[in-house]
Amino acid sequence: MQPKTTQSTNPSSSLDLLRQFVGKKATAIVRYSWWEKEEVSTECNIPREQSFSFTSGPLAVVFEDGSVLGVASDPGINSVIVWLDRAAGQADISQTLSEDAELFPINASDETYSEPFWNKFAERTLSGFSILKSKEMNASEAGLPSELGLCFHFGSDERFIASHGLHNGSDDFSVIADSQFDPIARGKIEELPLL
Repeated sequence: MQPKTTQSTNPSSSLDLLRQFVGKKATAIVRYSWWEKEEVSTECNIPREQSFSFTSGPLAVVFEDGSVLGVASDPGINSVIVWLDRAAGQADISQTLSEDAELFPINASDETYSEPFWNKFAERTLSGFSILKSKEMNASEAGLPSELGLCFHFGSDERFIASHGLHNGSDDFSVIADSQFDPIARGKIEELPLL
């Protein structure tokens, strides 16, 4: 289930939404897993420190004003999707990711279930976004948004990627560092500035 306060859509169709986060400080980055964090390693067949990156479930980026950007992927449109999960100052009256009893949080700063790479984004200001698209698409993919990655930029060289299968060529949602980007896929992808 993906609770949301606004409709989800691909990033390039959500410029007004994304623009409101540029220049704001991220205070938390949280995956909302289908499983409790202690179970992810077994369920996904991954090392436990990769639970944050590779569990199944959406991402929430929490900003200093209390607003929350929700991110996931939608195989139906072959794309990462975004939505406003919580507006700044919004009371907890609608179901947001943090209110969903069927999802289990894994914080990027978790020392056991996340890799040290993720610590660098705590209290950093978001400076922009870019999208990743395939250079070569079949007719079906070309008729869809097919935005396979949304890059969150924090300064000149710091970024992470909300990915629609870029780590393994699947349609699984993941949150990855550049080093986790499948090297074969990387050569087939172009990066386009968004904001």
